Amino acid sequence: MDVDGILRSLGKFGRYQVLQYAYHLFCLPSLTYPVLIYVFIGYIPDFRCKVPIEHIDENYKPGEMRNATIIQQQCDVIISTNKSGIAYEEKVPCRHGYEYSGPETTASEWNLVCGSESLGSLTTSVAVIGQMVGSGLFPALADKYGRQLICYTNFIAMSLCYVIASVVPWFSAFVILRFLIGAFGQGASLTLATLSLEIFPAESRGFVVSLGSIAWALSISSLSLVAFLLRHVSWRYTMLASGLIGIHSLATRWILQESPRWLIANGKYEEARGWIQRAAKWNKKDATNALADLELMMTRNETEIIVTNDTSSPKIDDFTRETSTDFKDLGPESERLVCNNTNLNHEQQSKDPVSQGQEERLSILDIFRHRHLFMVSLIIWIVWFVNSLTYYGLFLTSGTMSGNMYLNYFLNGIVEVPSVFLYVFTINRYGRRKTCVMFHAIAGISLCGSALLMYAADTPLSNGLALALSFAGKFGISGSFTTIFLYTPEVYPTNLRAVGMGMASVAGRIAGMISPYASLFGTYIQWGPGVVFGSLSVLVTILFLWLPETTGKELPNTLDDVKMFLVAKDDKK
Repeated sequence: MDVDGILRSLGKFGRYQVLQYAYHLFCLPSLTYPVLIYVFIGYIPDFRCKVPIEHIDENYKPGEMRNATIIQQQCDVIISTNKSGIAYEEKVPCRHGYEYSGPETTASEWNLVCGSESLGSLTTSVAVIGQMVGSGLFPALADKYGRQLICYTNFIAMSLCYVIASVVPWFSAFVILRFLIGAFGQGASLTLATLSLEIFPAESRGFVVSLGSIAWALSISSLSLVAFLLRHVSWRYTMLASGLIGIHSLATRWILQESPRWLIANGKYEEARGWIQRAAKWNKKDATNALADLELMMTRNETEIIVTNDTSSPKIDDFTRETSTDFKDLGPESERLVCNNTNLNHEQQSKDPVSQGQEERLSILDIFRHRHLFMVSLIIWIVWFVNSLTYYGLFLTSGTMSGNMYLNYFLNGIVEVPSVFLYVFTINRYGRRKTCVMFHAIAGISLCGSALLMYAADTPLSNGLALALSFAGKFGISGSFTTIFLYTPEVYPTNLRAVGMGMASVAGRIAGMISPYASLFGTYIQWGPGVVFGSLSVLVTILFLWLPETTGKELPNTLDDVKMFLVAKDDKK
């Protein structure tokens, strides 16, 4: 099915598709917040332990406290007294609460400090687990029920959870809502990404992903602006604002349009015809050729249902097997002639629905059933794991930098933009595979070099060079993330594309759950994280050489398209 031909006839960057894509980008800000929002709502402000008045009343006489010294520390209070010329010192655990400075955060509201500090990090891990669940569940539903339905229902549910989380008084309820925010946000994000790619032809996808990557970096950075404007009030206002940013999701059902590829692949031709007519009207194009192509697809599918099921005549069967392989050379009269000389065979029809033009029903198990697709998927999962581990690991370890928290966060997000420009320059000129290898090589060499400098010396010059190489490593891994996000959906058929993206994202989320331990590892071995991240990036650079090139290829529609593509790639070796 030449869906790209239909999209080209409507204009590669027609106003209809561009406006749809612009709305996709407009949805991004609140979709980027679920995990990283805790940087601003859960940070631990300056605090100290309250004076244990009850403990003093019970254990000290009034005269003994006259010359006593009380030192309030973060997790305990030291009481120094002098009895008969002998100095006594008692360390009292902080059982009576804490005194906090600054606006209220989740840490100060629920006392997530000292021994309970790990509970604050737990909420972020739970959000990542939610994303992992959403990656596995909602893309499969999007392949079955459509991109539009899953996208807008997830978007509305996520925004509602943000609002509810801003008012719940219980920590346990807050944790559950963070899980749901992660799950719904990931479901909407992956489905929206798939939809964005499916409304443009092959030669436009590189630009679409690059623009989306810039919008992603700006959306991540925008969180610092929201948090900065609300820095003097409770964390609940930041959470509420994040939900209200997505208030337009209530109208997404009418704004967002279904993917034409999904409609055609699932036999919804009337809806596909309506999509083409709307696009042609908005783009001021003649829809005749596009509708003719759609009619040819419909006719071909109906013809194939009959052609491939005739068993009554060997001569006709031989003829139909030859002619059904390529209907582009047949005229309408020839197609009708084939139809009139064949009979239905229901047993054969049930065995091979794809060859008969019926919609191809695929599940996640098909990835594991077919050797070539599984091997490609396995390498892609490893790439996503390494990218996510390195990206979030570098992001979290950079959070310890001194200076303004809001500015540091903004710079960490905006540093991804330069990698997009290099990506734009190379993605179509050198291809997906070479571009991803280049970015991983930059990341691997830079991070290994940074670790080597930290291990070899501890001077201002070496530390400065190590920091510069660390930023170069983040530049490389950000570019790799952009490339693999484009590459992944290009190796899966239409009815497995969202599932393929979901499985890859699950691998990334597993790494995201591990990445917070990078900073803990770095406290024991300062150069350790750089060695791990750099070595894994070098490993991925080698593994990527076994993946096929997809530049300029039309998105595969069926599993047979994928098999032919992958087998042909192996034969070239």
